[in-house]
Amino acid sequence: MNPPEGELDNTQARGPFRAFRKAYGKARDWHCSRGRATVVALRFALTGDSGRFRSHGGWIVSRIYKPR
Repeated sequence: MNPPEGELDNTQARGPFRAFRKAYGKARDWHCSRGRATVVALRFALTGDSGRFRSHGGWIVSRIYKPR
């Protein structure tokens, strides 16, 4: 059953915020600062790809993305 145009179901409305939380948590788990994790999560939520960023205390270059 499709919702009428202009209305979003719950999964569509929560999608970007859920993606932001997922990427932010993963970046923080990888020892990124709060500021860096916020930027990474915002890029991931908007585009589906965080781009490359330093993690694990600056020792590793990481990337978070949605597989196609």
